[in-house]
Amino acid sequence: MFPDYVVKKKDQVQSVTTAFLPRTVLIPLKQESEVLCSPLVKKGDKVQEGQVIAEDTSGSESAKIHSSIPGLVLGIKNCAEPDGRNGCAVEIQLNGQFTHVGKSLKTYDWQSWGASSITNRIGALGIVNTFSMRNGRSLSTDIKAALDKQATIVFARLFDEDPTCQTDSVIANSNFEKVQKGVEIIKKILNPEEIVFAVAKDSNLQGKITAFKSESEDQDTKITAVAFDTRTYPIGTKENIATRYKKATKSSTGERKIVRKSLFIDATTLAVLSNALIYNIPVERVYVHVFGDCLKSSAVLKACVGASFGSLAEQLGLETKKIGKIIVNGHLNGFSVPSLDTPITKWVKSVSFIAKTDLADYSSGFCMGCGKCSDACPAKIYPNVLYGYMIKSIKVPQDFIRASLLCIECGVCNYACPTKLPLAEIVKILKDRQNA
Repeated sequence: MFPDYVVKKKDQVQSVTTAFLPRTVLIPLKQESEVLCSPLVKKGDKVQEGQVIAEDTSGSESAKIHSSIPGLVLGIKNCAEPDGRNGCAVEIQLNGQFTHVGKSLKTYDWQSWGASSITNRIGALGIVNTFSMRNGRSLSTDIKAALDKQATIVFARLFDEDPTCQTDSVIANSNFEKVQKGVEIIKKILNPEEIVFAVAKDSNLQGKITAFKSESEDQDTKITAVAFDTRTYPIGTKENIATRYKKATKSSTGERKIVRKSLFIDATTLAVLSNALIYNIPVERVYVHVFGDCLKSSAVLKACVGASFGSLAEQLGLETKKIGKIIVNGHLNGFSVPSLDTPITKWVKSVSFIAKTDLADYSSGFCMGCGKCSDACPAKIYPNVLYGYMIKSIKVPQDFIRASLLCIECGVCNYACPTKLPLAEIVKILKDRQNA
């Protein structure tokens, strides 16, 4: 359970709002967690809205990157990325007429296309699967992997992995028709045995899912809904969903096999997929929940890729002097970034602006030895001990180190830590070493 201050009632959002158009955008060449694209434009080039400006030249199936505005390329510049790292980005100044914004859009008959044609088109349109708030990945890559594994189940999560974020919940409740269309597209490609909607117990989506099931012409694909108590955490990971599904359906298949043989996708990605494929529009805008005590209001904004965090916050009445910290993709498993100039990428789903008064008054990097991280850890490991081993070279028994393999990467330890140490990141490094 979470205290009331985690998600305040006054900050509950009901629908999506269109963000203001930025005068300039800074579009990072890294829009997926493990892929760095190469720029196709240079300083002085004129670009149109939706033009491809970067792509992966290594031959992988990564998503292409498009300009979110028409304008003039000011150059390739260094910038702070939403995961806290530094990288390169294409800076574009608004100039010229839009191709899609404010225009009457033509619909395309995607249903007449073959599965491989749709999958390739998804990559060309630059769609990224944001199911994991820490690892954005090309949707076409995930789909091709699902095809290779002969995936039999598609899980569509209609609530947020991190309870401090509302993006998936808002989109699922206010734009279910887009989510439904996205599911139909995925079903056309994979032809799965079952589509499972993961829904919050207290949502009103059950009736809409029942109606979708009755309207479905393909009776070969089973459509079900599994309810989740979203007041607990962690709740929205692949493993959580597989475990709850197995319990609800009394399946004899193990959780690991369910995860391995399934495609996992969220409401946000399904809505983006629907809009992109039906209108044949590349991903130029994404849905971002912007909130925090430094703002006069909160909203789920449909914002240009490359718009700065600061430009979104200004639209909602930012009080700059109050800012203590900027958190990307939720307070529990997100990243802290230092600058309002940090640009939105395709995998950013939320940005929160935390006031200085809400932060614990402890020195950064100081472990109090309070044990709150281990008390909160659902895997029952000791993040503070592993932090001491990695950072301060404190000797610990090998059993503690091997226990890092039990980490489910939920980020609860980061949230529980009064001094906000990067415990989850440290444990993941150790976990990766054990798996190497």
